[in-house]
Amino acid sequence: PSAVTSPIPVSGQYRNGEYTGNVEDAYYGNVQVKVTISNGKISNVQFLDYPRDQNTSVIINQTAIPILKQEVIQAQSANVDIVSGATETSEAFIKSLLSALSKAV
Repeated sequence: PSAVTSPIPVSGQYRNGEYTGNVEDAYYGNVQVKVTISNGKISNVQFLDYPRDQNTSVIINQTAIPILKQEVIQAQSANVDIVSGATETSEAFIKSLLSALSKAV
């Protein structure tokens, strides 16, 4: 898991809305996410940008993106495991998600 902890809302819930995270460097390209909060919970995570210029990046991220999204919704935080084989994307995803979630507390 990431060494960085996810912001925990004081009320136990995030503020409803859509929050865009910072653009983060994933070595082969940038990662940026938008998180949707409904009823105080993370209901969706959308990748606005991710490495997809090279065939290898496309293949890796086709696998990693759904896993990362599912883990976040399940965990209700950015405290998720890095996807094996997609370390750079996973770490940039977590950083971008953290910046988005920090706006929702």
